[in-house]
Amino acid sequence: MEVLFGGISSVLYGAADFLGGEGARRAPAASIVFWAGVISFPLILVVALVVGGQAGQADYLLGAAAGASGGIGLVFLFAGLGRGQAAAVAPVAAALAAVLPVAVAVIDGERPTTLSWVGVAVAVPAIVLCSWMADPGETLGGSLRYGVAAGLGFGGFTALIRFTASESNLLPLVTSRASTMLIVSIIAGVGIWRLVGFGSVPRSMVVGNAIMDVTGNVTLLIALRAGSLALAAVAASFYPAVTVILARVVNAEHLRRRQFVGLALTLLALTAIALG
Repeated sequence: MEVLFGGISSVLYGAADFLGGEGARRAPAASIVFWAGVISFPLILVVALVVGGQAGQADYLLGAAAGASGGIGLVFLFAGLGRGQAAAVAPVAAALAAVLPVAVAVIDGERPTTLSWVGVAVAVPAIVLCSWMADPGETLGGSLRYGVAAGLGFGGFTALIRFTASESNLLPLVTSRASTMLIVSIIAGVGIWRLVGFGSVPRSMVVGNAIMDVTGNVTLLIALRAGSLALAAVAASFYPAVTVILARVVNAEHLRRRQFVGLALTLLALTAIALG
């Protein structure tokens, strides 16, 4: 079950990142994240209250910490993509987002099956190949820092939100979303990032990003609570494949041979994880 919902999260996150990356080419990345949060916050608040649950202070604090981590990750991802440096940003971010929760899961005592470990091992190069959009001969240099920051942010979100109590249902996502907006506002307030008004951002892309991202958070939380942190996190980390496919379909971007190899390895990895 965790692999199924993790895979759904990948589809949603991939679509959200495509829209966010496109939007960041037209407006500051921090503004895309902030206004997407403004739009999605009332959505998750209503859904969480309707679903209900019993959340303690620790659940809300973990949600807030996860939201801060994920928000920083989004800003760095969109900033890197908006600068046209996807070759350095996307592969590193996606790989770290998968590896960090796996490390946390192992430390916490999880022991996936051998076949599942094979899937995890195949997943890392699959993710890198899918999202590496550089021309032949380019290396993952230059803006590597964007990818590292984004990957640690995403991985931190997954690792932290996992430890909220199952009876809290979706309530931790409320503080998570609020924390994301707060962090972006603080970063902008000290002059590191720039915020612009809603009228100055590509609104349809922001709305689409908001809906896809918050729905991805919901399905990821379901996946994490359904079973293994390691397997759910890896299954949810194949979003670069979705982003690449959307770029091919929407923008008619040429897929390189390594990306086709990455897509094939993605299917192999998901199959091994699911069967494991």
